[in-house]
Amino acid sequence: MAAAPPGTPPPDPNTKYQGTPIYTSVLNELNINTDQLQKRQKLIKDIEEALTARYGSSNRVITYVLRFSHARTFMQTADIPNLETILSSVSGAEQINLLLHSPGGDGTIVEKMVDMCRAHLSGQNRKLRVIVPNIAKSAATVLALGADQILMGYCSELGPIDPQVPIAVSGMTQWVSAFAFVEARDKLMDQITAAIKKKEPTVGLLQQLAGLNIPFTDEMENQIGFAKKTAVTLLGKYMLNPSFPGAKTRAKKANEIAQKLLSKQLFPVHGQYIDGATARQLGLEVEVLDKDDSLWKLIWGYYIRCEVQMNVAFQAGFIKTKLFESGTQCLVTQDTA
Repeated sequence: MAAAPPGTPPPDPNTKYQGTPIYTSVLNELNINTDQLQKRQKLIKDIEEALTARYGSSNRVITYVLRFSHARTFMQTADIPNLETILSSVSGAEQINLLLHSPGGDGTIVEKMVDMCRAHLSGQNRKLRVIVPNIAKSAATVLALGADQILMGYCSELGPIDPQVPIAVSGMTQWVSAFAFVEARDKLMDQITAAIKKKEPTVGLLQQLAGLNIPFTDEMENQIGFAKKTAVTLLGKYMLNPSFPGAKTRAKKANEIAQKLLSKQLFPVHGQYIDGATARQLGLEVEVLDKDDSLWKLIWGYYIRCEVQMNVAFQAGFIKTKLFESGTQCLVTQDTA
């Protein structure tokens, strides 16, 4: 063996082991955020390949996962820049799949989000698909109505689309259905009308009516009407188009579906579980994946990693609230715990 030239410094043992692949791997294990990001993005690419094989077109996946049980975690205008950043990383795809897990939020941004997703599609077989790994309720259900197809698993759920409004109860923020306020007003009005017909006292009922915030209740009625209008518009423009080519027939069907999703008779509780089979019965374009389906296993495995990621804090005193992700980009928002 030839001797090292004179003056050559001795080999650095640190350089020797730091240059090995296993060293990098161990570092990633210590940095759980980086390690899990790489594993999630690998799963996204696996899901994209599975979707491409299943549907015969180039498929890309983006993620919009929200944390549940946090007062300020809901769909809102502030999400638009992050959504656009993630969409830009998959722009030009023939089919975009939005993996959505959300309790809902501001319904006024839904149409904009749908238009943004569709603006990044290209090719002859353009489709927007919403994948619901677990829960997409309220405004998130309305967002799903703007897709060409909804992909659900055996345990996925949608929900009624009556708007929710935040109210303070004992210093805590609670979300209450807009219907609650409208129904309280209408019930009182019916009771007053009945009492007048029977010539019974109405003073107590009138006092209760006077105690209601009528302008606020009227606004709740407007919010309900807006939710229905948005659902009808999205269904008519996209999901129902292939099955109902006639504009009048399509509009009638869209109105029927929206009315059912707002029905207190069908869905008395806002958080009611609407599974894939029920969603299909309502007239939605839904594919339900069996629990043993290989695509579903990939989707569920990815989603669980998202939930774990949301519970690994970046810094003390803060929690992760929203995850926007693609196979190449990742954005996380935080809020105080």
